[in-house]
Amino acid sequence: MRLSSLMATLVIAPVAAVLLASAPAEASPRSACFHGRVCLYAGSDFNRGQVDLWRDFVRDDVNMADDTWLRWDYTDSSLGMNNDTTSARNRVGCPVTLWQNPYFTGAHSTLGPGTGDGLLTNNPIGDNRASSLDIWCR
Repeated sequence: MRLSSLMATLVIAPVAAVLLASAPAEASPRSACFHGRVCLYAGSDFNRGQVDLWRDFVRDDVNMADDTWLRWDYTDSSLGMNNDTTSARNRVGCPVTLWQNPYFTGAHSTLGPGTGDGLLTNNPIGDNRASSLDIWCR
């Protein structure tokens, strides 16, 4: 290897590592929920100690019937999300509302910015009843 090639590699490799490390995360398994996202989980307490089925959102979803859960390793589970959410986190800077029916109708529960609910059973939306998600940031 020529000295100039070696020098270029030594300079470029650390820069590439910094750029890759600082790239924004796009998803959030294992009970995490990254800033700027609304995370829904199939299990209680944000899937802690359970099968890790989750999904995150950055915009409204008028009908979750066509959504599927992701696994902890970011692969598609092929399991439908409609009427299957047990816990939720809101990491966006505005309120979000989970609705019982598609197109924002029926019973609903609103989570304020930076809040979460580890068991939706005690809310108007209830456990395993969410069919649409309204993120109020406009």
